[in-house]
Amino acid sequence: MSYLRSRARKGFESQLDEISIELSQLYSHAQAQGSGSRLLAAYYVLAFSELEVFVSRLVEDSVDTLKAAPTSLEKLPELMLGYLVHCSENLSKDYRRFLFDDDEKKIIKRVAETSKGISSWNNSSYKILSNATPSLFLSKKKYPSPKKLPQLFGRLGVDDIWVLLGKTGKINGKLILTSLNDLRTDIVHDGLVPPGFGLRDFKERLTLMRNFVAALDRGLSKHFCANTVKRAVWNSAMA
Repeated sequence: MSYLRSRARKGFESQLDEISIELSQLYSHAQAQGSGSRLLAAYYVLAFSELEVFVSRLVEDSVDTLKAAPTSLEKLPELMLGYLVHCSENLSKDYRRFLFDDDEKKIIKRVAETSKGISSWNNSSYKILSNATPSLFLSKKKYPSPKKLPQLFGRLGVDDIWVLLGKTGKINGKLILTSLNDLRTDIVHDGLVPPGFGLRDFKERLTLMRNFVAALDRGLSKHFCANTVKRAVWNSAMA
């Protein structure tokens, strides 16, 4: 069975279609009044917000799909398993305490306790995934910046999101997201609209967003369907 667009991707593309239609109805009048660039800037920020919504929904649906179709522990991506262990055992405070007091006995004891907990899962991912929530993965990382996106998808077991995007979409995902994010930041935080930013530039940016989303959607499905979840199960749950 082949790849199918996720409902998160379909929702994103539908929203961008609506944005394009609305803008086409308003732009000529705004341009005549000398405010065309400001209108484009406002709609660009709106489009970028839909990119953030897409990322969140994709992660949420992915986690829910894995929880509904538990697989053997060894088939979970290593980075994802590591993140789940790290969170479920609340190890961060123990790391900080060790850095402060250098008490090796305490940290080793915590490692031992964690090891016992892992052995009790009896080669099943169901227990640890049953306590996992999408918010656990999205925590402090859901904004799609070039820094946070690799960290977010690393939590889902993706070793290098830029490599994944390159393979699935034949794009330079890091360059595209950096460009998209920088423009959004200039508009929102600094009130800056690039000189000469016109309708053609706006449409090109939306095309970049669509290509980025298509590559991410396809890439994540390939990531999980390669070993963790059967393609038929994934398609049924995600699409």
